[in-house]
Amino acid sequence: MFTSGAPGATTGPARLVAAHARVFAETSPTALDPALRPFLADLVRPYGNALREDLLTEGVGHSFGEMAEAMLPSIVGPDEPVDLLVLAFAMHDLRLGRATACYLSDQCPGRPMAFAVCDQGSGAAFTALRLTEAYLGSGECSRALVFVVEQSALHYELHEPAPVPNRHTAVALRLEREGRPVGLRQRTGVDAYRVPGLLRADLSGIDATVIASARLAEVAPGVASVVAEPGQPYTGIWWELAQGGHEGPVVLADYEPAHGLLCTSTVDHLALAQTVPAVA
Repeated sequence: MFTSGAPGATTGPARLVAAHARVFAETSPTALDPALRPFLADLVRPYGNALREDLLTEGVGHSFGEMAEAMLPSIVGPDEPVDLLVLAFAMHDLRLGRATACYLSDQCPGRPMAFAVCDQGSGAAFTALRLTEAYLGSGECSRALVFVVEQSALHYELHEPAPVPNRHTAVALRLEREGRPVGLRQRTGVDAYRVPGLLRADLSGIDATVIASARLAEVAPGVASVVAEPGQPYTGIWWELAQGGHEGPVVLADYEPAHGLLCTSTVDHLALAQTVPAVA
């Protein structure tokens, strides 16, 4: 089994070159895979969750691999080899049993090292960027792709309320050693009542457009310049980033109460490509 430790000492921040976003309006053929029901049944049985037979019968949802693969040509050219690919998500993929990040590596120029970040809710994208920064700053990596993905079909009942997306969305971020510096900060063990004060402290002295998730805007009202669509709990702020149109520094902020994660990411002098229209 291959294992890897952290890269060497970093020499500088990751730099954002481009960001693209896309909504996938149709369902994926994978949603009708007969293997989906028994696979999910095995996953939820120890926890007593009931399957959503209506969704399984209807065949709804989308595969993260299909979404990200379709976006590759819009974020990197065939003659631009990539050194690192990171997939960040919160909900389960529709294509279960496959290492999707490794699959995407095979479809990506350069066949980069690839891995996924999950089980951190909306904090997964920030962790993916922090790890990408470490690899780019080590000198061993010069170009990286981060995909933040969510799909709207949760095929089992929840024991407790949790945010579920209302559409299938993917955002692709391209980072290199040269570009717009990306600053990152993740605070752990943060209770909701501490969020407004900590966030204002993190933003002190920064004249920037603040893009916040709907959940963070509710906990810390009046801080955000732009509030992301609540129906995009995991891709919303990154979608707004990819939309572009912001001048000067932009701060992306999110709060994941289940893990006590308060995350911010600052991108300077933003002038990114517009989002790609919804496709089938």
